[in-house]
Amino acid sequence: MVYYYTSNNVKMLRNMIIDYGASTEVSPYEYMKTYISKCPENIEDAKLSWTAEAFLGIQKHGEFLKEIASYMSEELSEEDQDYFIIVFHAITFQITPTDMSYLYKCLFNLSKPLLSTFTNFLSNNEVLTYVSQVAHSTYDTNFITHKIISPLFSWQPYISEMAHNYAEYLKKIERRKIKPLTIPVQPNVLRRKNHSDIGPLRVPSPVPDTPPNSMQKKRHKMLPKSVIDKKLKNMHEKNQFKATQLLHIVKTNNSNFAKGRSENYYKKLSDIKNEMDNENKKTGSNVGKRAFSLPNTAPTIKETTATVKRINTRIQKSQIEEVKWLEDLITNFRDVNKIEQMKEYDRQEKERERLLSIEKKHLMGQISHEEALIAKRKCKEENKKKHEEFLREKQNWDEEIENWRKMEMEKNRKQVEKLSLLELNLMEAKNNATLKKKETAYKVKKENEEILAHAMAAKQEELERRFRVIKEIKMLAEIAKKAKVPKIIDLTETSGLGLLCEMSMAELQERLSNMKICFCEELENKKKNIKQENLAAKNKLIETKESIKTYMNERETLRKEKKSSNNVPLNSTTSKEIGELKRILDEKRKLRVQLTV
Repeated sequence: MVYYYTSNNVKMLRNMIIDYGASTEVSPYEYMKTYISKCPENIEDAKLSWTAEAFLGIQKHGEFLKEIASYMSEELSEEDQDYFIIVFHAITFQITPTDMSYLYKCLFNLSKPLLSTFTNFLSNNEVLTYVSQVAHSTYDTNFITHKIISPLFSWQPYISEMAHNYAEYLKKIERRKIKPLTIPVQPNVLRRKNHSDIGPLRVPSPVPDTPPNSMQKKRHKMLPKSVIDKKLKNMHEKNQFKATQLLHIVKTNNSNFAKGRSENYYKKLSDIKNEMDNENKKTGSNVGKRAFSLPNTAPTIKETTATVKRINTRIQKSQIEEVKWLEDLITNFRDVNKIEQMKEYDRQEKERERLLSIEKKHLMGQISHEEALIAKRKCKEENKKKHEEFLREKQNWDEEIENWRKMEMEKNRKQVEKLSLLELNLMEAKNNATLKKKETAYKVKKENEEILAHAMAAKQEELERRFRVIKEIKMLAEIAKKAKVPKIIDLTETSGLGLLCEMSMAELQERLSNMKICFCEELENKKKNIKQENLAAKNKLIETKESIKTYMNERETLRKEKKSSNNVPLNSTTSKEIGELKRILDEKRKLRVQLTV
């Protein structure tokens, strides 16, 4: 048999699998048929049969192969995973270990990381257990042992040899690496000063005779993932340390960063708001008044369908008017200084909140650290107590086990004596039983002979009775033939007039029953449609009522907020929270000190 698993053929198979995955509603057999019809005529029949067999085999065992390839998804790329599926299928179902050298060349030309991972994967003895576990979900045990595990087991020494060859190849490459060029050192003999001939001083050349190491082209090595993770972790720790230092500097330099807002801040805000309201009253339109002018008391309305729909349309119109009013306000109001003041106050407030959140997180971290230390101390004490209890229980158990052994030895001695007596009794009982069996066998033999004689006589009588009955039946049949047969009406026959639309009574009855069933189904469908329309209308009314209630509640809250004073502090809870966190931290530290003492 010619070996066809070369690198080019494997790539061809991968392209076929990808093309088949992109196609829809086509079976593997039909796809292979079209592929063979499109192939040129100069291709050998053996190669076509190999491609068809390999493609159909991969599609047949696709689930099993994909599950095994998913185990190597972290180490291989998508392209190498496809090659892994093809090569693994070839090893298990097609080629033998005699083709090891050809397979090594194929993997070497395809991709070297695939070769290393493939050999490491299959040279391990624990892989066979994993493959059998995956295969049990789709195949029978006999098929797994004979068709999957046995070929892989025979391939393992050859795959380890492939791994050894690849390792030697890597060592050779490392030996062939080009060493960096050595910098020649100029001898001091040539630079010796001559007292007799002192000529003009030589100016040192700006460019050296040989280039330094930095000018040479260095190869950039790709770092592994573990080294990159370590570097990122070190950078993260350094940044965290710098952030704590900055927070400490901010605390020392600006002692007022965690204080609440001053009263001047709220006074300035209220003055700016009052000025903006006065200007809006002068320049604003009546649309704004309409949008925000609501009655103090909500009128009582009967909730009918017409009123609900009317209120919903009014709410939508009012929302559109509010949007227009805001757009007019933005276009008309252009006081730049006040806007900048508001932005500055807003920026200061955000900065203060950010610093407060930083301190809060720092305190929470310290509290969690203290709690962890306390929990560790308590855990050590509990472990000591448990260890002491375990030792006590172990001593008690050892004593109980020794007592139990003594008791068991005595029981075994007594049981041996009883068993010896029972064996003697059994021998006597066996002898008696054999004598009884012989007597019963003789009696049974005589009874069987008598029963057989009675059965033969009864059988002869039964045969004579059957002969008599058959003769009587034949006589009755001849009498019935001679007598006239009454006319029987067949409902399945037509009237026989010769018309195209002739039907029997049975067909007419079937037509009537089908018509009745169709009428009943139409009536039920109409009833269902009417019920669904009524339910949809009711649900729509309920949704509109809920939206109106939410709108009215929002307006009431707006009215209450307008009545309340504007000088109320906004976020006074943050400073209290920080104080509570500091108090909790002090308590945890005291508790930890008590536990250590």
